[in-house]
This record gives sequence, structure tokens and C-alpha cells, in this order.
Amino acid sequence: MPYTTKHKEQTRQRILLAAAKLFCSRGFDRVTLTQIMQKANMTHGAFYSHFSGKSSLYEAAMQFAASHAFWARDDKRTEGKETHLKALVTRYLSWSKTDQDHPSPLEFLVTDAAHKEEKVRQAYQACFDSLVERLANILKKNGKPRKNAEELAEETVVSLVGTVSIARSISQPLQSDFLKRAHNRIVSRLKAS
Repeated sequence: MPYTTKHKEQTRQRILLAAAKLFCSRGFDRVTLTQIMQKANMTHGAFYSHFSGKSSLYEAAMQFAASHAFWARDDKRTEGKETHLKALVTRYLSWSKTDQDHPSPLEFLVTDAAHKEEKVRQAYQACFDSLVERLANILKKNGKPRKNAEELAEETVVSLVGTVSIARSISQPLQSDFLKRAHNRIVSRLKAS
């Protein structure tokens, strides 16, 4: 008897979650299909039922990660308020503590953006654009003109991604102070603009 549509979708979701976690922690080049399928507790046959290769899985996993990252979810209690912006920045810069089940791929895959395969660059770009759009929408709800909101959102996302990427590379005693200083600068810039 063939698998149901629901079962097939659940299988695909398990593969995507395993791939997103591994890609976000190790990058494209340091993850194998065997590792992904072991993490998903599935066989290679299941993989090829859903994806044509590693690049197509990467693209789908980045879309999955971006749509499940904390910043992709609405919070109706704070949406459109200044506190929402501060909370988004604070949570983003708390990368070591937040949402290990659904990591944000941007800061962990910044080096993959230069990967030679176009599909990989496109997947990263779509994830980046998604966060910029989310932040721009919040800024517009706070009264910023569209063009200013989009520019400020892009600058802020670049600052967030760069901050976390650098923080991951420096020693622990310096990391905490670095993140606090960056947080204060980013929040101040958002308030002032």
C-alpha cells in the first residue's frame, strides 16, 4: 500500500528540519546527505523520493528555516510597537540561547552565500530578503516612510548578521560584551531613525 500524502509531507518535514539544523551549524560543504538522513532517522531512499540532490535540499531547507525562524512569526501583542523592534534585536543577538529547534540560517550560513552553486546563493538571498521585509514592515507600522523603512531594515539585518557571525568567532569572555555593545548601537539607531 502506498504512503499517504500526510505521511509523505511528514517525512519531507523531518528531512528539512534535520537538514536545516545541520546546514545552520556546519554549512553546506561540511554536511553530507548521510549525516542529514541519520539525523532524520531515515534512509537514503526516502531522501531521493523528495529531493533531486543536495543543492535542492539546501534551497528547501533554507526556505523551511526562514519560515520557521522566530522572526518569521507574528507576535500580535507587540507588533507595530517600538518594543517589538527591541525584542527582535535582542532575540536575534541571543543566538546561542534561542530556538535551537528552528535556527535562523542567516548568521550561520553567511559563508555559504558565496557558494559556487546558484541555487545556494538564491536560497540564502531569499532568507535574507525575508528578514529585511519583516523588519521593514514593522518599521512602516511604526510610522517610517516606505523607502526609509526598507533601507533601515536592510542596514539592520546586515548589522545583526555581521554581529552574530563575528561573535561566534571571538572568545567567550569578549563575546558577551561585544554583543551588548552591538545590541545597544543597533537599538539606538532604530530609535533615532
